[in-house]
Amino acid sequence: MTVLTNTQMKELFEQAGIGIANSKDNPLLLDSVRDFGYTQESLLEAEALYKEAENLYLTQGPKKGRKINLSIQLRDKIDEIHRVYMTYVRVLRRDLYDDPGLLKELLLVEAWDFTFSGKLKESKEFYKNCMDNHGGKLGEVVLKYGLSLERLQTHLDSITDVELDRNFRASMVMDSEKTTEDRNKVIYRLYTWWRNYRDVLVYVFRKDPQQLEAFKITGYSMGYKPASKSANGGEAPETPEPSEPPTGETPGTQLQENVQ
Repeated sequence: MTVLTNTQMKELFEQAGIGIANSKDNPLLLDSVRDFGYTQESLLEAEALYKEAENLYLTQGPKKGRKINLSIQLRDKIDEIHRVYMTYVRVLRRDLYDDPGLLKELLLVEAWDFTFSGKLKESKEFYKNCMDNHGGKLGEVVLKYGLSLERLQTHLDSITDVELDRNFRASMVMDSEKTTEDRNKVIYRLYTWWRNYRDVLVYVFRKDPQQLEAFKITGYSMGYKPASKSANGGEAPETPEPSEPPTGETPGTQLQENVQ
């Protein structure tokens, strides 16, 4: 399935919108395109498809913005958690450099993982380890650095909140991917419909290019079809305008297809 760029989507909405608006209540035009399967009813179906595609296109922007904002907030929260944790790490490693056994008990002898997941995991393990062993020697040591049970719990709660936010963001990403896929399918249906209908209009008005200009279809003359950008952004080769009506599946049935 062809995936259109944002620029191509905007062009599609402009052209298809004009095409539908200029056709659905125009009896003379409907008489001209009826032989190709286009009726007022099918054009109303196309209008409904247009509105569905446009709505999906317009609503995805705010969703993407919320996802980006949440990602920024998560990054800042994780970085702050890691900065606090690393402050404890640096102070403790300096003060306890001659007691490697105690440093090992504090989980401060391993290499650091600076990924977001690693930052959360190591911070959580450190605070939880201090809390679980707060009644012994380890507790006496960390208490000197302000790590009371209440303070440890506060740090752990902050990490839990961020983990919940990460899970929520992950669900947003999955939802966004599904929304994008659904949107692209609907827009592609509109794209296919418009290309077929435009070809019919080019044939019907092959001797009257001024009529095509009302549909924002320019550059066509009898027996010639100019190069145009393909859906993938490339240039389509010049092809002669057919002297006979388009053949193949009836364009008016395009709305019934299921795009995979």
